[in-house]
Amino acid sequence: MHIGIAADHGGFALKEQLLVAMRAEGYEIVDFGHAWLDPADDYPDFVIPLARAVAAGRLERGIAICTSGVGASIAANKVAGVRAALIHDEFSAHQGVEDDDLNVICLGSRVVDYDLAHKLVSLFLAARFSGSERHLRRLAKVSMLEQQEKIMKDNPLLKLEALGQSIWLDFLSRGMLVSGELLSLIQKDGVSGVTSNPAIFEKAIAQSSDYDDAIEALARRGLSVPEIYEELVVEDIRVTADLLHPVYDRLEGRDGFVSLEVSPHLAHDSAGTLIEARHLWKRVDRPNLFIKVPGTWEGLSAIRELIGEGININVTLLFGIPRYRAVAEAYLDGLAERATRGLPLERVASVASFFLSRIDVLIDPLLEKLSKGAGEGPAQDAASLRGESAIASAKVAREVYREILAGDRYTALAASGARPQRLLWASTGTKNPAFSDVKYLEALIGPETVNTTPLETLVAYRDHGNPAPLLDQSVQEALRVLDLLADLDIDLSAVTQQLEDEGVGKFIQPFDSLMLALEQKRLAALN
Repeated sequence: MHIGIAADHGGFALKEQLLVAMRAEGYEIVDFGHAWLDPADDYPDFVIPLARAVAAGRLERGIAICTSGVGASIAANKVAGVRAALIHDEFSAHQGVEDDDLNVICLGSRVVDYDLAHKLVSLFLAARFSGSERHLRRLAKVSMLEQQEKIMKDNPLLKLEALGQSIWLDFLSRGMLVSGELLSLIQKDGVSGVTSNPAIFEKAIAQSSDYDDAIEALARRGLSVPEIYEELVVEDIRVTADLLHPVYDRLEGRDGFVSLEVSPHLAHDSAGTLIEARHLWKRVDRPNLFIKVPGTWEGLSAIRELIGEGININVTLLFGIPRYRAVAEAYLDGLAERATRGLPLERVASVASFFLSRIDVLIDPLLEKLSKGAGEGPAQDAASLRGESAIASAKVAREVYREILAGDRYTALAASGARPQRLLWASTGTKNPAFSDVKYLEALIGPETVNTTPLETLVAYRDHGNPAPLLDQSVQEALRVLDLLADLDIDLSAVTQQLEDEGVGKFIQPFDSLMLALEQKRLAALN
C-alpha cells in the first residue's frame, strides 16, 4: 500500500517513529515533512500537500500528526475528496474506514503514545471500505456537498459583492417563497435584494394558481379587489423582507431590501403618492422595505417629504441625467429636513433606479434609420452607436453621483450619519438578441451600485459572467457617445420623457389587468 505521512514540530517525534515501523512492515510511505524539528513550523504546510496527494489518488491513505491532532484534521478536511478524522480509539480506527471510507487518520502526539499510535495506524491501514448501499448513499451526499461548494466558489455572482455591487432579483412570486427558491438564491448566489412592480405581480398572481386559495379565503371574508391585492402583496413582501433581514443586519442596513411600488395611477399625483406610501410603509412594517415612487416631476416633492419622514424610497423610472440630478437633490432635501429636526439619518436609505435596456430599445431604431440615410460620416457614427446609449448614460450618471458625494452638501449630511443614495441599474434584461444576454450587467459593475435583474439574466450571469470593475472605465467615451447622439439630432430630453410616459403606461396596463383578473377570481370564489 502506498501511503503518506506528515507532521509539524508537535508531531515530529511520533512521525519519525511511525516512519521506521511502517517501512519495516513493507509499506511504501512518502514523508511530507517536516524533515527536521522546527519549533516555528505550521501544520498546514505539511498536512495540505499530503491531503492533496490522497485526494488526487497518488496515495491510498494518509497519516497526519500534530500536538492534539485537531489542527491536522481541520486542515486535511479543507481539501475536497479527503475524509479525515481525529482518531484516538481502536474502534474508530477501523470503523471509520469500513463505514465512512476514511482516508486520512489524524493523531495527537500528546494524546496517544507510540504503542497506541502504532496500533491505531495498523488498524486504519488494514481496514477496507464495506461498500454497502447505505454507506455509499451517505458518502454520495457528502460528495455532492463538496461539488456544490466548488460551484458556489466559482459562481461569478458571488464575486460581485467583493467588487462593491449588490445583485438583486427583479421578480417575486409566492411559488418562489414557498418552494425555497428565493432563499436558495440568497444563500447560494448572493442575491441581497428583491424588486417588485405591477407587471411582476400581474404575472405572479394572474398567470398562476399559486394565490387562488388565498384569494378565495379573502373573498369569502368580504374583501374588495383592492383589499385582496394589498393583502396578497403585503404578505409576499413581508416574507421576502424577513428572508433578507439577515443580509440587512450583516451589512448594518446598507443592503437586504425588498421594494413595493405605489399604484402606477399615482405617478403624477404627489398627494396620492404620499398617502399610499405612508400606508404601505406602515402595513408592511419592516425596516428593510423600499417604497417605490416614480421619479416624475410630481414624484419629486413626495420623495423629498417621504425621506424627511424616514421612509426608505426606491426612486423608479429614471431614464435621463437631468432628472437623476433632481432626484438626488430631493433625497438630500429630505435628509436635510430630518437633520434640521434633529432626527437620525443613519438608517434612511434610498436608491435611484435607472432603466437601461429600454433606452437602447427606443434609440437604436433611430440610429438604424440614420445609418442608412445620412451622409457617410453621420451614417458611420449612427451605426457605431447602436447598443451604446444606455450604458453611456449609466456611466455619466455615475460621474454625477461622484460629484454629488464630493459636494459640500452631502459631505455635511454624511458627517451626521447620512448614507449615499445608491444608483440602481434596472431593466437589465437584454431585449435585443443580437447583444450579449449579460450586456447590462457586465458593463456596469462598480462600487456602491445595485443591479436588479430578471431571473433568466441572473442564471445566465451565473453560467458565463466575467466580473470586472468596468463601470468607472471609459467615461470619456461615454460622454462622447452622448455628444454624438446630440450631433445626430437625437434629442435625449425628448427620448427620456417619452420613455417615462411609456414606462408609466407599461405599469398601469398590467396593474389594471391584475385588478380585472382578481375581480374574476373573487367572483368565482363567491359563486
